[in-house]
Amino acid sequence: MKHTFTAGRVRQIAGVTREQILSWESEGLIRPRRNARNHRVFSSEDVRRVLEITGAVVHKRIAVVNQKGGVGKTTTVFNLAPALVVEGRRVLAVDLDAQANLTVSFGKSPDDLRLTSHDLLVDDETGAEDAIVTTEWEGLDLIPADIRLASADVLLREMIMRERILAAKLEPVLDRYDIILFDCPPNLSTITINALVASTDAILPMETQVYSVKAVEDLTKTFRLLASRMNHHLNVRVLPTKIDRRVKMTGEFLASMEESFAGRMLTPIRTDANLAKAPIAREPAIFAFPNSRGARDYRRLAREILEGTGEDLSPNGSRPS
Repeated sequence: MKHTFTAGRVRQIAGVTREQILSWESEGLIRPRRNARNHRVFSSEDVRRVLEITGAVVHKRIAVVNQKGGVGKTTTVFNLAPALVVEGRRVLAVDLDAQANLTVSFGKSPDDLRLTSHDLLVDDETGAEDAIVTTEWEGLDLIPADIRLASADVLLREMIMRERILAAKLEPVLDRYDIILFDCPPNLSTITINALVASTDAILPMETQVYSVKAVEDLTKTFRLLASRMNHHLNVRVLPTKIDRRVKMTGEFLASMEESFAGRMLTPIRTDANLAKAPIAREPAIFAFPNSRGARDYRRLAREILEGTGEDLSPNGSRPS
């Protein structure tokens, strides 16, 4: 499915004026066409060109991680990835969970795939280009997963430089994508560490529960170890999910989280049944249910990700290079 952009939307995405758009059109740098309603519309490549001209291209590799299951990691990747595409970005989603829920949500059957992230991690001959599959949406590609990932962690332990395998494998395709999103497994395995080492940023989906706070605290220790032992610094943001403000304790818990993770809190994702329906429909909520709370929240999250820098959790508090 190709996505087109109005002139107003291009101006909004790139932060430019109408006069600038018209100037680039006259120079032939961007080439709008007319849609069925005779309105000028721009392609994803036009938007990309505008972002390049203005120096507004953002490159991020984001691990969506929490060793606690059921907090919304896959839901976040499934809906954030297309929301970023709607912002004119080229996105690669990488499924690193043996359950392959992200893969299935995008309409891919793990049993029918020749290569997956398992091959990418454990087979020296498999490159990222080999494992990438296109999705229905232009600008959004996927490296799928399958059940074999359940055994990949054991195999990785025997490999040299095992924590850096994913980063090395993705290096040849980094220029193709503005954002790479990693859907991590619900544990701190070697696979998860690979995702963190391959990332510039991390998003920690987190329910308003004490157990979720404990899981994030444990992850924070891992981030600090990566910084001190591997000199790898991450911009880390906490994403409250499944928020229902009708529940009395929600407000108190969010206030407590804001205090604990000051400066690192993303705007919460509200509870919305449409987010659970979207994977069944094999279509992200922003397309299947565009006016829903969940769709609006993930579109807002996409803008926050593109605008924000996060906060480094290295021991000395320095920003990553």
